[in-house]
Formats: sequence, C-alpha cells, structure tokens
Amino acid sequence: MWSTEDKCIFKIDWTLSPGEHAKDEYVLYYYSNLSVPIGRFQNRVHLMGDILCNDGSLLLQDVQEADQGTYICEIRLKGESQVFKKAVVLHVLPEEPKELMVHVGGLIQMGCVFQSTEVKHVTKVEWIFSGRRAKEEIVFRYYHKLRMSAEYSQSWGHFQNRVNLVGDVFRNDGSIMLQGVRESDGGNYTCSIHLGNLVFKKTIVLHVSPEEPRSI
Repeated sequence: MWSTEDKCIFKIDWTLSPGEHAKDEYVLYYYSNLSVPIGRFQNRVHLMGDILCNDGSLLLQDVQEADQGTYICEIRLKGESQVFKKAVVLHVLPEEPKELMVHVGGLIQMGCVFQSTEVKHVTKVEWIFSGRRAKEEIVFRYYHKLRMSAEYSQSWGHFQNRVNLVGDVFRNDGSIMLQGVRESDGGNYTCSIHLGNLVFKKTIVLHVSPEEPRSI
C-alpha cells in the first residue's frame, strides 16, 4: 500500500463508516504481530497484504448487505508520528435468486459466482444435489491442477450428460446448465467454489413443474 524506506508497520486499524447517521465500527486491528477481527466481522476478515512490504490489505468474505459503506485503513510505522490513511467504498449488489422454476423436459441455468478481488485461480467447483427422499448426490465437479495446467470436469450419476459448465472459471464463475429436466431433479443444489483456501458456497432450490401441454 505504501513504501517508506526500511520502516516496518507498527499498527493497522480498519474501520467501517456505514453512513446515514450510523455509528462507525471497528473491522480489524493489527498490533504487535497480532491480527484481531472485531465483532460481526470475526471469522470473515483477515489481512491478506504482506506486512513486510507495508501492505495492510484486507480480505472480507461472506459479504452481507450491512457491510456496505466506506472502509478506512490507517497504518502507523515504527518511529513515525504520521498516520497513513486510505478509504475504499464498498457497494454490495443485490443477492441472486435462490429459488428457480422449470418445466419437465426444459433446461435451466443455475448461477454461482464468487465475487472476490483476490487474484487467485479457481481450483475446484462442485455441485451437490439433495432431493426430498434421495441422499446427497454429486451433480458436477471441476478441477484445475495449477502445477500441471490441466483441467478436469465431469457430471455424475443420473445427471451424466445432462450438465455442462457454462460459467467462466477464470472469472470465478461456476454456473452450470441442466438439460432434459426430470421431475426427480427438484430439490436443493449446493455449489462450492474453491480459490485456494477460500471457499464460496451457494444453495439454490429448484422447483420442477409438470410438462406444459402441447398445442394441437
């Protein structure tokens, strides 16, 4: 974030200003080599910057509507009285629909996008189906082995040859298309996108209605 000769970071404070007369709140602070998330941000934020390079960048996961606002970073260096500040405005987009409807015999696209500013490659995409009576079943899996620069994708079980990856994994998009929908396809579909140690999950409920009558 900043470069100041050989002086090291002594303290970092991240705060959120939601605006509209709401009180500012602490997000995370770093002091004496200890990083501490605060309040409702616990288990959702951590420093991703290189402290030795004076980088106090923050990673926020599982973003919620209440997280919208202006994030202010303050960095103090050892032996310096000056405080370095930077403000970042976060806009939270409306959540995508979690329930979809499709007719028997039709096709449906189920979206799953990991909104992240961290530059990492998707290493795995997995879709799991859970019906009313059936046990959990793998729908689709995608692997990307970075060392080998190889990709593997496969649909499973009774979804075989009916599911295709339509999202751009290089943009953290693991969306799939289900074709030839059957009545038994109704249920919960849980998508998991892996970016290294980061995991994003989303569950979609698919409702299947009887086939539309054909006109004569």
